[in-house]
Amino acid sequence: MFTHRSLLAIAMTLVLAACTSAGDSTTTASTITIPITPTTIPTTTLTTEPAPETCDPPTFLPTVLPDRVTDDQPDVSAVPLDEFTLQPGTIVTGWTDEAGIPVLAMVRGALPPIRWINTPETIEIRGEKAALGDLGEGIWGVAWYEGLDRCDLYYLVFYPPTGPDEARMVAASLTGSG
Repeated sequence: MFTHRSLLAIAMTLVLAACTSAGDSTTTASTITIPITPTTIPTTTLTTEPAPETCDPPTFLPTVLPDRVTDDQPDVSAVPLDEFTLQPGTIVTGWTDEAGIPVLAMVRGALPPIRWINTPETIEIRGEKAALGDLGEGIWGVAWYEGLDRCDLYYLVFYPPTGPDEARMVAASLTGSG
């Protein structure tokens, strides 16, 4: 448990230090890189597993965002990390409302860490089949993969108040290469 908390503390520190900006839309997206830290496995001898590389920022972002997203984004440190955004090796691009409350996050390098509440609806994103569904507690998600590499896994997290119509609208705006 102590090791898990220590790794979480290190990851959060590195996240705050590695914040950058990304996006070419009319709003500014905050990007957070979640590094993977090597794990030491206790046995009679200590070994270190090599950490996979963190994914690059996506080469595409939504061109349509929920109405409550503000143009002037607060400091990334104001955006709370949660079970959806704090996944090692991923890169997270996020948008908030004027109070700094998360509205939307795009995660590259993982799929949602929890199961859908109900069977998700199948939609299409960038020519690929995607799942759209309720992730619980008013949070909706859209998840898809574009290839076999871990960095080809993507998902969108929509924070309340939201619903499937908003998720479909933003998902339909994802175009571009890569």
